Amino acid sequence: MMQTLQYEPKYTWQTILRVLFNVPGIVLIGGAGKSGKTDFALKISEDLLKTSASNRNQTDHLDSMLIQSKDNIATNIDTFGHYAQISDLVSIKQWLYANDHRKLYIFDEATEYLTNKRVMSSQNVGFMKLLPQVTKAHARMIVIGHNLLRVDKDLLDEAWCKGVFIKTDLKNAQLISNLFPKPFDFQKIARTTIKFDPYAIAPFTERPVGQVYFKDEDLQLLWRWANGTNYKELGLKPMQLHRKLQKYILQTLENKLNS
Repeated sequence: MMQTLQYEPKYTWQTILRVLFNVPGIVLIGGAGKSGKTDFALKISEDLLKTSASNRNQTDHLDSMLIQSKDNIATNIDTFGHYAQISDLVSIKQWLYANDHRKLYIFDEATEYLTNKRVMSSQNVGFMKLLPQVTKAHARMIVIGHNLLRVDKDLLDEAWCKGVFIKTDLKNAQLISNLFPKPFDFQKIARTTIKFDPYAIAPFTERPVGQVYFKDEDLQLLWRWANGTNYKELGLKPMQLHRKLQKYILQTLENKLNS
């Protein structure tokens, strides 16, 4: 059970979630270590699914914009198979465009990977380039960090950021968002039922670690070539590689032209 100190009676926890996650963008969760930020993010994902399920038979526009299934939620947190674990920029982008379902990505340890002290690092730049893709794919993202002042300041831009939760301790949090007239305080926050290791560091890299598999054989070859495998090792002649590359570039440009 979660208690909301309400400034206006119409705002229940479910209503707040529906408004906050109605549009594509990012919701930040900050707070000191061991204040339950990761647990809270997973709890939000559970409640989003419950809110969507309880209103599935209604024609409410807000509910139609929520996440419909746990199959449409991924994270870099190891949830022991409850949600898909995706821990690199390349795979996130592929996942976003795998279908047209509304999706939610939960990104833990953001201050470790997107610090403002490394604003021009390739990882920071790659992530910031991903943000327009998140909104274009009609997705939502929860970004978790110890000290939100340390993350890339562009994450706080209103174009992306729809609200900020500050966890003051395990049971309490405050929400600040321009989507609401005033801040909200939450007490007696229940724990998530999703299992995860609170002491594990959630991984995050630019590129996938290990072997990447594409259903399309040509894409598999091009991926290996782009990551350092030469045409001889691929069993191709230079012109064969050139034709495959030319075909991929043409398809990509046509998709961009028609999108």
